[in-house]
Amino acid sequence: MKNGLTTRSIASSALAVVAVLSLATVAVAGPGGKGTGKGKGTPAASTTTDPPPPPPTTDPPPTTDPPASAANEADADFVRMMIPHHQQALVLSRLAPGRTTNIELLTLAERIDVEQTVEIATMQQWQAFNGFDETDPEGAYAMMMQDPAMIEMMGMATQAELDLLETLSGSAFDQLFLPLMIDHHQGAVDMCVQVMTHGQEPVLQSMANEMLTTQSTQIFQMQAMLAGIG
Repeated sequence: MKNGLTTRSIASSALAVVAVLSLATVAVAGPGGKGTGKGKGTPAASTTTDPPPPPPTTDPPPTTDPPASAANEADADFVRMMIPHHQQALVLSRLAPGRTTNIELLTLAERIDVEQTVEIATMQQWQAFNGFDETDPEGAYAMMMQDPAMIEMMGMATQAELDLLETLSGSAFDQLFLPLMIDHHQGAVDMCVQVMTHGQEPVLQSMANEMLTTQSTQIFQMQAMLAGIG
């Protein structure tokens, strides 16, 4: 009797141990798992990567209207009148080749031609930039030559003087060319002084100052040449 109770007790204890072990296995494996053997237990936690932030946006710079021109009426008038005035300087200087052998005069005439051709283009660019109509050099010159008072005021040669100059050569050409170009340059100097006094646009002020300096220097040069001829 005593031995039978002992055997049943042992059997009951063994069953209890098995039950405990089974519960432990289930607990370790987790819901739906098969244990941790050979790495087949709980599935590895998945890692998610957030998408990179979008690049910062840069707003385009605000558009601004171009600044209003600082030119006044004196500036506009100066350029409108100086372009045809320069055109006559080209007419005069281009008469020199073939009519004189004076190297100094020929060199000066060529320099005047180059300088004032460039200045005409620069003044036209200034007009366009500042919102003025570009002056046509030849057309404006033709109109100016119809106004004797304007010609005299600006120190320009008359059509009769130009026609006479075309017929001359040698020393006779030099003796008429130089006084005509001196008076022409003096007219330009006076115009430069006028715009530097009454104008206000900075670029044009600088341009007028450069013209004044260049043409004043050339006046002294031509006066010395004329004195040498006499």
